[in-house]
Amino acid sequence: MTKSNGFVQVKWQDGVVTDNGVNGVQINDVLNVALERLQELNKQYPCRENSIAITKLEEAMMWQDKRTKDRVKRGVEGTYQA
Repeated sequence: MTKSNGFVQVKWQDGVVTDNGVNGVQINDVLNVALERLQELNKQYPCRENSIAITKLEEAMMWQDKRTKDRVKRGVEGTYQA
């Protein structure tokens, strides 16, 4: 991800890493950046809404991690198989 003129550009991973190498970001990378930013803001300006958003981002990351672990267990991680 790059930031210029107040905007963020995201280059998503194109293809599986095993075939194409790391050439962009994954969903969890973006979720993690958003989480870190909200945690910083919540330290400066704590509020219930920030805390809930932090929890939801952590939950989203947990579900993505669960998906990855399931795919590893089934032997399809790093492939286009469902």
